[in-house]
Amino acid sequence: MPWWWWVVALVVALPSVEIVVVFAPEMTSHGSWLRALVAGVITVAVIAGVLLSLSRSDVDVDSSGLRADRDVLPPTAIGQVRVLDRPTARTVLGRDARADAHLSIRPWVHTAVQIEVRDPADRTPYWVVGSRRPNELAEALNMLRGSSAGDDPAGAHQEASNDRAGER
Repeated sequence: MPWWWWVVALVVALPSVEIVVVFAPEMTSHGSWLRALVAGVITVAVIAGVLLSLSRSDVDVDSSGLRADRDVLPPTAIGQVRVLDRPTARTVLGRDARADAHLSIRPWVHTAVQIEVRDPADRTPYWVVGSRRPNELAEALNMLRGSSAGDDPAGAHQEASNDRAGER
């Protein structure tokens, strides 16, 4: 999760605490600062939970294919796999981007893997999946692509990017 999300959380939390301080009954009592503190802690915790859940990205490679969040690319559709370093990813996602490509990225993850889609029924030319460990992801995809139908490459790569501080 990017650092600036915490600034957004504070921008929301501070006015919430101020509302409790200004409008809470019995503000002249000694415990009013404690109520404001509890309200602030609860507000920040709720906002942090929401921001963390929104920043989560699950990427998994197993015998069923590549799973990026809720989308699945079956092993038979996986074509050439290309690791994208920061400058290349920026180019592929910017100037050279195609509108019909499938993207599973987060703005704070600067490396990715580009996967060619070999399914003639699928009009998507390629997927771009953001990862902080693109070499491992590409290796797992190449193992899956190269394995026979009976092999189970499960465990070849599993990246549950539980992005507490962004994706791994």
